[in-house]
Amino acid sequence: MRNLYSSLVLKDDVRGIARVNGAKITIFGDMRTRTAVKELSKYGLVTFSRETCFKSTNYTIHFLKPVKKLKQLYNLGDEVLILCCNDGFKDFKSRTKDFLDYLLITNSEFRNRLDKITCFLFDDYADIVDLVKDDRLDHPDSRLIVPFSYEEAINGISEDMLQSRLRTFLYERDLFGIASPLRDDNLFFGKDRTNIISELYGKYRQGEHGGLFGLRRIGKTSILNLLKLRVEQVGGVAVYFDCTKYHHLRWNRFLLQIVRDICEQYKFVQNSDARAQLPQDFKLDLSEARYSDSEASLSFESDLKRLYVAFRSQRILLIFDEIEQISFGTSASEHWKTQNDSLFFWQSIRSISQSDNKLFSFVITGVNPKCVEDRLINGNDNPIFNILTPQYVQLFSYDDIKSMISSIGAHLGLSFEEEIYTKIMDDYGGHPFLTRQVCSIINNDILKDGKVRPYTVSKYQYDKKTEEYRVKMESVVIQILGVLEDHYPNEYELLKILSLDGSAAFSKKLVRGEGTISHLLGYCLIKKDDNDYFIKIKSVRDYIREKYKYDITTSDMSDKRAQITRRRGAIEEKLRNLIRSQMNIKFGKKALDQLITKLNGSTQDKTQTSKLRSSNLQSAMKLLYFYQLKILICKDWVSYQAIFNDKVKFEQFFDIINNFRIDAHAGDIDSEDEAVLNIAFKFFEAALIEW
Repeated sequence: MRNLYSSLVLKDDVRGIARVNGAKITIFGDMRTRTAVKELSKYGLVTFSRETCFKSTNYTIHFLKPVKKLKQLYNLGDEVLILCCNDGFKDFKSRTKDFLDYLLITNSEFRNRLDKITCFLFDDYADIVDLVKDDRLDHPDSRLIVPFSYEEAINGISEDMLQSRLRTFLYERDLFGIASPLRDDNLFFGKDRTNIISELYGKYRQGEHGGLFGLRRIGKTSILNLLKLRVEQVGGVAVYFDCTKYHHLRWNRFLLQIVRDICEQYKFVQNSDARAQLPQDFKLDLSEARYSDSEASLSFESDLKRLYVAFRSQRILLIFDEIEQISFGTSASEHWKTQNDSLFFWQSIRSISQSDNKLFSFVITGVNPKCVEDRLINGNDNPIFNILTPQYVQLFSYDDIKSMISSIGAHLGLSFEEEIYTKIMDDYGGHPFLTRQVCSIINNDILKDGKVRPYTVSKYQYDKKTEEYRVKMESVVIQILGVLEDHYPNEYELLKILSLDGSAAFSKKLVRGEGTISHLLGYCLIKKDDNDYFIKIKSVRDYIREKYKYDITTSDMSDKRAQITRRRGAIEEKLRNLIRSQMNIKFGKKALDQLITKLNGSTQDKTQTSKLRSSNLQSAMKLLYFYQLKILICKDWVSYQAIFNDKVKFEQFFDIINNFRIDAHAGDIDSEDEAVLNIAFKFFEAALIEW
């Protein structure tokens, strides 16, 4: 790196002096700190320096305006934080990381000035580099910390050393692959999502309730985390509940747990930077006896009132994520799913909210707003029926996709040709998690190939591996669609019909009008355009078409014959592979002899027997007739029982497939026979799915 300048001139005194546009800046800290800042000042301009204390620990903070080349190579902001501390191993996670969050997120003086993602760290712990590496493995969504020890600074930070350290902690970190919800806005994208946070925050300020819904992995929890952060930044109180952790509790114990969690998260902490804290002497009786079935609602209201006073009249925001887990009809626990826990819980919440909306408001989040759309719970009025207007998290626009990919890619030393944004938008429909995951695959492929960064990904590279990406992303698509398949089968069935048979067949199923598909439209899974419906996410459509390829409705007899041929052929090939594998495992080198012995008497074809004896096992399997596969399995049923379970069904369905051979004889098939044949096909396709 050439033409770099040193902005800092140090003397062996208590403080160093830097000049920025002719003005003097005092560089705070001891000699080690000033040496560290001096080393980095060779690669930029020091613009700010201050001594400060956080949680009883002294720090010095400095801002560096990096030279143009560093900014371009590593996508650094106009100013980057240098944090100098003496935490060592003991306090890195407990204090230094909290202080970084405070400086770059919470502190209004600095957060809009500094790079939010990347910072430099100096520490007196000799192994600080390894410590930060280990922490990065445990917390992949944390910010990009580029660490140095003071000893390294004293020995001098060369250009090669700086570049190597930056590459290690920036380029080798897969920011695309982060799967956990975001805890801050470092990597937060999407204009619509920012608006959602503002709307939900506005409801909280007014004492109103909010509901946020959308597909799995679309970013709902990240929005909730940032909503909680925003509430706390203005001195409010917000508590997040992942209902997958609480559905095992009965309704009254969950009310108690809510109060316990509020007290735990906002308990008094000496020297804490928290904007809201309970007084040091604040105490509540949180015994289970106070939260019996008959007393729980009254105790909950009483405790909320005391908390409200203790928080100096700050309304509490209760955030319930994964709401399906405590909802009637969808919970994993029977007392919520079929009994009255959901009814009693929401009766308590609703009655307190109606009597005094200053105490709290709530936000519920899930895939589907069914919990506020069902009028009754076990014949009783649903307390939260129509209590709120559902909001759906939208898919990203093209501009959002481009902004996310290009911004994250720049931190990894990657740029993308313009056409790739359009291709990814078409394939993954603007779903942010799907998009990041496919970009993660691209990034890791480049890392494995040893490509030198900065590196530009071409549209030809993407086109070449499109099918490979589709296969690798299938598990994510399954996860996204799983909740619809498990809890909302009617919506899933409509999605199948649209994917397989098209808009006309889909529209015929809408016997009660568009209200039956409002959720699918809300998820942005489908789109209506000029009275026609389309699947918006191509990877979802392709997955459904592949999984249910034999469920496509066909009216032309030649198409039916072709489909029957494909299905029977696929089953036959899997059966041959299965038998060959089982015989190899059981009989080893004697497998071919055993095969011939088991077939003895099943055929009068002496030519076939002769050919079998002169073949190896793999070749012999190809010489067998279809009906002989049934004989081999039935004669050794114990080896196949775990796969097919029911021998009677196996034999019946095998005979049906063997007998219906309209494809071979150009025959026809009526609707009843077609239905029976379809059942037989599905029996074998399900049993042989792993083969």
